[in-house]
Amino acid sequence: MEPDLSVKTTRAQATKDVKTSRHAIRYLIVGICVTGFNYALFAILSNLVIKNNDLIWLSNFIATAVTTIVAYFAHSKITWKERTVTKHSIIRFFIWNAILTIAIAPAFTQLFSLFTPLYEFAFNITSAIHLPFTYEFVLTTGAFVLNSVVIMILNFLFYDRFVFGKKKATNED
Repeated sequence: MEPDLSVKTTRAQATKDVKTSRHAIRYLIVGICVTGFNYALFAILSNLVIKNNDLIWLSNFIATAVTTIVAYFAHSKITWKERTVTKHSIIRFFIWNAILTIAIAPAFTQLFSLFTPLYEFAFNITSAIHLPFTYEFVLTTGAFVLNSVVIMILNFLFYDRFVFGKKKATNED
């Protein structure tokens, strides 16, 4: 009697799905922590160190550069800890993040800023419940949040497949 390959395939797919969901949960937790770190560093730099609104871009640049390094090590040691990290991994990580920062994120942010009916609706709600938000705040926050969600999904897929793609060799292999 031949073994049922569909059962093996189903089990293998289920195991892969569980591993992917573990990566997604760890990615989300690390991502939230890294984002919080990025914001805190930006706030410290822009409010306590640089203190010049004309140089706010410098605070963002420094915070983003430091956070990108922290993110790489956090994801390699926590999110994809069972994967092999090589010099190519770090190169792919930084190239992807450079492309993301220079081209993809600004394009998505611009696109999401065009969702004016959504922001007008949100602004009307915040005004009705007497929250002190300006329309500009609602628009920029909305565009930032939508952009963050899309970028988070793209990052997860890219990191999972191209940056941290190889399973570490074990004695069981």
